[in-house]
Amino acid sequence: MDAFIIIILVVFGVLFGIIGSIAGIGGGAFYMSTMILLLAIPINEARDTSTFIIFLFSGIAFISYFKQGKINFKISLMFASFALLGSISATVFFMFIPIDNSILKIVIASIVLFSGLNMIRKAYNSSKAERLDGKNLELEFSYDNFIKKSNLTKAIPLFFLAGFVAYLCGIGGGMLFVPILSIIFKLPIHFATAVSTATIFLIGIYNTAVRVTFGEIHYFIGLLIGIGAIIGSIFGTKFSKKIHKHILQFFVAIILIGLAIRMYFIP
Repeated sequence: MDAFIIIILVVFGVLFGIIGSIAGIGGGAFYMSTMILLLAIPINEARDTSTFIIFLFSGIAFISYFKQGKINFKISLMFASFALLGSISATVFFMFIPIDNSILKIVIASIVLFSGLNMIRKAYNSSKAERLDGKNLELEFSYDNFIKKSNLTKAIPLFFLAGFVAYLCGIGGGMLFVPILSIIFKLPIHFATAVSTATIFLIGIYNTAVRVTFGEIHYFIGLLIGIGAIIGSIFGTKFSKKIHKHILQFFVAIILIGLAIRMYFIP
């Protein structure tokens, strides 16, 4: 591998790390696209390597968000437990029953596209309501009130499914976690991206261990992109504090829509 490709991979990693940490997504679709299109790595190997990168990246982002006080560890652990059950189920299920990845990608892309469009609608309505009553609801948010008012049992099937998909496709799951937290549970977007990052990291421990044992990871490539992603995540988590919540909602929505469109065309 020549020096130019090495530099490109690190630079891409920084860019993806910034986007991923701000949006609360693992960035698996970015990583896989880069490896498939730039390096012609087979999709199953790109998926395994993507899982490894996501684990490296999300760990640093998790620490940064935790220091900022945006993560409630109890809630994150609960959501991650449901997602982990989904990942374990996917591990067992697909040992015996193969699936056509092209069909699965179309379904996932459609769900993500719908989530992105729905998030734009939510951001617009929330911004309009805030202008009318003059309140910044995010400043009034507390996890204690969230726990009291939310029916957290709804998270069981939703995060189970997201964890199932995350393992199968080699994505962090953030493109599913963020809409679930923001749209269904009404979690403010800055907190939704933080909790999503924590969930990605916690289930990433299991997903990476399985890929290391049974998969085929390109460690050198993974480390190059991962180092860049870690650097990017440090900047991204700090920068996210300076972005207004509605701008961040639109940003996350655009990322989701872009990922969905890109997923339609991944071979």
